[in-house]
Amino acid sequence: MDKDIIMDKHINVVLASDDNYAQHVAVVTVSILKNTKFADQLHFFVLSDDISDKKIKLIKKTVEKFNAKIEFIDIGHDKLKNIYLSGHVSRAAYFRLMIADLVPEDVKKIIYLDVDLLVCEDIFNLWKIDICKFPVGAVLDYGIITSSRMRKEKKAVIGITDSYRYFNSGVLIINVEEWRINGYGQKVLDFAQKEQLPHHDQDALNKIFMNNWYEIPLRWNVIPPVFYLFSKILLNSKFRNAAVCAKAVPAIVHYAGRYKPWEFPKYSGFNDKYYLYLSNTDFSEVNMPQPSKNMQGKSICRQIIRLKIADLWLKIFVK
Repeated sequence: MDKDIIMDKHINVVLASDDNYAQHVAVVTVSILKNTKFADQLHFFVLSDDISDKKIKLIKKTVEKFNAKIEFIDIGHDKLKNIYLSGHVSRAAYFRLMIADLVPEDVKKIIYLDVDLLVCEDIFNLWKIDICKFPVGAVLDYGIITSSRMRKEKKAVIGITDSYRYFNSGVLIINVEEWRINGYGQKVLDFAQKEQLPHHDQDALNKIFMNNWYEIPLRWNVIPPVFYLFSKILLNSKFRNAAVCAKAVPAIVHYAGRYKPWEFPKYSGFNDKYYLYLSNTDFSEVNMPQPSKNMQGKSICRQIIRLKIADLWLKIFVK
C-alpha cells in the first residue's frame, strides 16, 4: 500500500510568502489537503516574510482542520536586503534558496511550491517521484523553451548550453542533503545577487543546476502557455503532445505571470477552483476579487477567449 511507503515519515512541503500573499498560502494548502489520502502525513513549512500573527492563526486553523502539521519560519528583516526585485516578484521568492539551512536537520527531501498555484492531484504522487542523486527535480518551462527569443536571452544571460533544458522554479523537488553538502543555496544566491536577472532566482537556479537536474512530467507544473495551448507550443511537434496531455489532466495549475485567480470575479475554467478552495479556508470571508494596482480595470475577457480556444484544440487533439 502507498501508506506503507510513507511509513512514519512526513511529506514535507515548503511555501514562502509575505503578508500580502498569506491568504493564498491557505488556498494552496487546502488544494493539497482536499486531494490527498495522506493529509495526516503532510508537514508544511511556511517561510514567512513578516506575515501577521492574525493571518498565521487563520492559516494554522485551516491546516489543522485536516490533521496536518504546519510550522512558520520567520526569515527576518536583515536577510536579502539588496536582492534584485521587479514586477510582481517579492523578496519571499528568494527564500527557497535558503531552504536547506532553514528546515530541521532531519528533513532530507522537500517539495517547494509557489503560492500562485493549485494542486489538483494527490501530492503523494509527486512526493514519490525518485529524482535519484540529482539536487533538484523540476518541470520544463514551455513558455521559455518554445520561444526562440527567450532561448536566445537565456543563452546570453546565463550561458545555458541547451536552450531546451530550462525549468520553471514554481514547483521543485529538492534533495536537501545534496544542497547542504554542496552549499547550493548560497551558490544560487550569490549568482542572483551579482546580476539583475530577467527571471530572478529562476535564472540563477538554472545557471547553477545547468545539466544537473531531474525532469518531472509537465502536468506537475501547468503554466499559462500550456494552460492556454499557445500557438508557439501547438506548432512545435517536439512539445505539442506533452502540452496537450498536461492541459487535459493537470496535476498542478500554476498561475505564473500577471493574471492571478484572486484578481478577478469567478470564471468557470479559469479561477473557479481557486474560489472553491478559498471557501474551505479561514479566509473565506475576505472581500473578493482583490486586483493589484497594475491590474485594476483590466479585463479577463482575453484570457477567457484563450481558454475557449484551448478547449477547442483539446477536443481536436484528444480523441
